[in-house]
Amino acid sequence: MGNILSLSVFLGLIYFRQLTWDFASEVLVILIVCILMGVFTCTTFRLWTSLMAFLIYPLSLVLVYVLDYYLGWS
Repeated sequence: MGNILSLSVFLGLIYFRQLTWDFASEVLVILIVCILMGVFTCTTFRLWTSLMAFLIYPLSLVLVYVLDYYLGWS
């Protein structure tokens, strides 16, 4: 939740100051990770959700790499 709030404020500043933005793949991966953790945790964090968070981290790095170098996002 904190990631989404700070990201939206940051994107608002980028938009209103008309700055260039070259981080589309990273933002997409942040949103995917936040949605996945939100769906699987509901209200409490259990032990298996922490293990899932550890597994999502390398997956997010691979996803950023694929989006940047194979699909041409930057």
